[in-house]
Amino acid sequence: MPELFSYRDRDLYSHHSLDRDPAPESFSMHAHEWMEVLYFLSGSGSCLVEGTLYPLQQGDILLMRAAETHKVQISPEVPYERIALHFSTGLLAGLDPEGLLLRPFLDRPLGRRNLYPAAADPEGRLRAAFRDFEFDRVADVRLNLLGRLLVLLTGIAAAFDREESAAVPHDLPGQVVAYVNRHLFEDISLQTVADRFYRSRSQISRIFRSATGSSLWEYVTLKRLLAARAMIQRGESAGSACTACG
Repeated sequence: MPELFSYRDRDLYSHHSLDRDPAPESFSMHAHEWMEVLYFLSGSGSCLVEGTLYPLQQGDILLMRAAETHKVQISPEVPYERIALHFSTGLLAGLDPEGLLLRPFLDRPLGRRNLYPAAADPEGRLRAAFRDFEFDRVADVRLNLLGRLLVLLTGIAAAFDREESAAVPHDLPGQVVAYVNRHLFEDISLQTVADRFYRSRSQISRIFRSATGSSLWEYVTLKRLLAARAMIQRGESAGSACTACG
């Protein structure tokens, strides 16, 4: 992932990256412990978020909340360029104590309303935060990024109540993913999910991989690790986090 720009501190991470010859196999299913805003600058492909497939166009913005799995499915024939902003919820605690700016991330089901298409923002107000994304001559990069992030999140929050996100529905896969998340810390297995949906294990395995880009166990393990890490960071012991997260 060649980075044109990168910045990281305790609660903010941003990068501007360009893959001139993207390798599709290098973009695996993953999730982050922070919130993410992804700005799609160029490329050909889609993003699979918790069972929902979003075709991507230049200028689209995607939101992913903490632990929301996603996988970019990108064509190797077109350079893939994007800008990503990752931030912890603690970054906004003093600025937005009521959590209004986090509503587009948290007040929706997993894998729903992730996309803010460029076509819905013809005047480019949301995308303005990503213009001239170069900070070599800026003394305080963090302050610049924080200002852009606040403008962006304010615009997204305003659009959240107005716009429905475009998505390709996946009825059964979406139900399977939702079921797994409801029982994430229980004794869940491919067999228990297969029994719940009256399908064979091989059918459920194919359905789940098509919805998330990973096996069920890879998905469950990642989610449990992220949840356990969050508990430990809040001050709980490793033993209690291990027990609570299965």
